Amino acid sequence: MERELKLRMPANDLEKLRHAPLLAQPNGAVDATKLLTSTYFDTPELAFHWCKASLRVRAVGNERLQTLKLEGSVQAGLFDREEFEMPVDSDTPDLKLLQDHIPADTDCGRLIRDEATAARLKPVFVTRINRSSIPLRLPSGDELEVALDEGTVDADSGSTPIAAVELELKDGQPESLYGTALELLEIVPLRIDHLSKADLGYELLVAEQSDAVKAEPVHLNKRDSVEDAFCNIARNCLAQVHANERGVVSGHDPSSVHQMRVGLRRLRSALDLFAKVIPAYPGLDEELRWIASELGAARDWEVLAGSTLEHAGASGNADEIRPVQRACERIAVNNRQRAAAAVESVRYNRLVLQLSLWLNRKGWQDGMSDEQREAIGRRVGQFAAQVVRRRHTKLIERGKRLADLDDHRRHRARIAAKKVRYATEFFASLWGRRVVRHYVDALTELQDDLGWRNDAVVADQLLRQLPRASAEAASGAAFARGYLASRVAADHQTLEKRWKRFRRLSPPH
Repeated sequence: MERELKLRMPANDLEKLRHAPLLAQPNGAVDATKLLTSTYFDTPELAFHWCKASLRVRAVGNERLQTLKLEGSVQAGLFDREEFEMPVDSDTPDLKLLQDHIPADTDCGRLIRDEATAARLKPVFVTRINRSSIPLRLPSGDELEVALDEGTVDADSGSTPIAAVELELKDGQPESLYGTALELLEIVPLRIDHLSKADLGYELLVAEQSDAVKAEPVHLNKRDSVEDAFCNIARNCLAQVHANERGVVSGHDPSSVHQMRVGLRRLRSALDLFAKVIPAYPGLDEELRWIASELGAARDWEVLAGSTLEHAGASGNADEIRPVQRACERIAVNNRQRAAAAVESVRYNRLVLQLSLWLNRKGWQDGMSDEQREAIGRRVGQFAAQVVRRRHTKLIERGKRLADLDDHRRHRARIAAKKVRYATEFFASLWGRRVVRHYVDALTELQDDLGWRNDAVVADQLLRQLPRASAEAASGAAFARGYLASRVAADHQTLEKRWKRFRRLSPPH
């Protein structure tokens, strides 16, 4: 099993990192730089790639090493995956050597046992990496290997430069990787890398875009402790955040911005949910608010330029709305670039590393009393029921005469609805599916109505600003504001109906 944390950096900072105090300790002498030439093999239709595997033969001097890596998990840049490495006698792979390691009933197992596969293998790209390796033993006793890499990934279709540091866990706990990365981050501007060298190579061959990723269901067991449930839920939220980072950085799909923002909201909601028993470390909420706000500006303009103005244009004033859409799209693109820069920033990468370190080492236990430890060690069922009931009660209080509330108080009710929905979805696996579905369906319907009303309020604020950025959009912006106000007024009865339906329900327990 391979566990390593990959980080990118500017190539001109490699030398600075080589002389970092952490890496210059006596037991961390730098090996001589070696040239590692790795040739990746696949079939013409890239069968190994579609099996989510990579196959390479690496030349190190006169030695040849064959490596097969399977898909594992990648969280906050930490690759956790199966790796099978063995010497071979030639520059081409020997698939028979892998058959004892890969089960025959898997896609990859069937592929390596198909005699036609070996005959059809061909080189698809090559990595040429100058690597300096540094063995590192930490005061905790954990042992790492630090690899400083500089080189290229080359295919017939193009080439990609690499300047990176890889921290591989040899012995010890994964949190030591995050702690080491944070120390190195103080020396050079590192960025977490979610792509392996094989991923970079296949990107040269296949024009794949990162799709927006929605949250996976949280799976809890009734025997789980409060602490177990918190760790499970927090990691689930982080997985959604991380899965959308590439899409945000590439800027090709506004939905990635939305889903990353949803992941951050879910994470903040989870931290709030458990705050009385598992307090967050100082400054965490402030940093999560910062990155959410960087994404929020892009999302707000995207919604306005998209669905909101499309509805207004469909009402028969398309010619007036078009200049408004064009102006909003320009602003949205600029804000999307700003969101990408935030995700690439040292500040965001420090946040991710600190949060991952805190979760992995369970930093909240520091200084806890026996009574507090006992509380987080209890089974989660009673805690879950109390939390959802409390949030349900708050929504009922904030939602009195919901359809008649002003924008500010309706916004507070919307936030309460969002929090009770997240809490219910986090703990849903502890309760009966039918009860949860009925409750969540009614809550989702209510939240969607409150959500589009909030979009209309935000749109009105943005449309007021728009004429200063684009004079030609002034007339259309005024029309769009009037159109949105009429839609909100017309929705009064629908919102009343949905609120009454939800108010009759009791929260799951």
